[in-house]
Amino acid sequence: MNLDRILGQDHLKEKIYNSIQKNNYPQSKIIVDKDGYGGLNLAIEISKELLRKNSSFNGDLLDHPDLHFSFPSFSSIKDSVNVYGEWLSFVKQYPYSDFQKWSSFVGNTTSQGSIKVSEVDAVQKKAALKPFMGGNKVFVLWGAETMMAQTSNKLLKILEEPPINTYFILITNSLQEVLPTIISRCQISTLKPLKPSDHLEFLKSSFQGADHDLIVNSSRGSIARSMNYMDEDAASISHEQNFVDCLRFAFLAKKSKKAVLDLTRWAEKLSSNSREQQKEFLSYCSFLVREAMLVSYKAEALSSFVSNSDFKIENLSPFIHSENLIEIISLIEDSRYSISRNVNSKIVFTNLAIHLTKLINVSED
Repeated sequence: MNLDRILGQDHLKEKIYNSIQKNNYPQSKIIVDKDGYGGLNLAIEISKELLRKNSSFNGDLLDHPDLHFSFPSFSSIKDSVNVYGEWLSFVKQYPYSDFQKWSSFVGNTTSQGSIKVSEVDAVQKKAALKPFMGGNKVFVLWGAETMMAQTSNKLLKILEEPPINTYFILITNSLQEVLPTIISRCQISTLKPLKPSDHLEFLKSSFQGADHDLIVNSSRGSIARSMNYMDEDAASISHEQNFVDCLRFAFLAKKSKKAVLDLTRWAEKLSSNSREQQKEFLSYCSFLVREAMLVSYKAEALSSFVSNSDFKIENLSPFIHSENLIEIISLIEDSRYSISRNVNSKIVFTNLAIHLTKLINVSED
């Protein structure tokens, strides 16, 4: 288990490594990776360590005959051996990644995907067989939250009485969407956001010619998000500046007609970005509003906001309060949903700007 390949997660990796060495690693584990903090990569490193024990296999451990991955499949892509081969290629290229990256990589044309019943049937059959190399067997289920009830119940039967020397690692971004009876049979490990200093060091050592500080501050501790940002130009991920511009125009619009035109131009600018960039921007808006709320209610110690510019969140916090917080968050989340449903983005961002103008100027009683 290469601990250096596990970014951050100091609260977990030593404990996990020691438990494997002492032969008391749990047969069923859930890794909660809420926002691309490196859950897949951690599961791979755990798998490698489990498969090295009592095994003479000398090849690439991702091709180990006793390692099996389960992952969301899509209705637009037929299930086949080739899809599994593409998955292995994906994992080798993008060990720090997310659902959207996998969807694009495999050529999916829909936004939905899930781990199917047929996949868990295959897991059940393979789990019943003896290890090919005579050591351990490991099953990694990535995207466990995508399992429907029938799939979850079938997996539960395996977890209730797992075969000897067989390990199951489930990775999910939402523990609430995993069947409670499955949760009760697993040890839970929750990943934390990557520290900015560790994040910055990794990016600088791995990628040249990028705005590392901008990417780190915009990624909010998510290594998967920062990997996605590496392919984008700086303007498209300057979420802070884009939101600050919107706020400035919104404050001015109450007194200036020109500011209303500026908001319209702002909406046109945002609509020129890709759908994924637009959704990322709106996610960042929700984050920034919540951070301002923490400052507003004197909970600065809980805030993780770091500015890319000279923006001071203390200047925004007095305008985020009990009279408009829920409405602003709902407006942003509704806008994000509309973008994900392919609603005209210029209309979405114009609507966002106009309603934000009203909400940000609401006074707290």
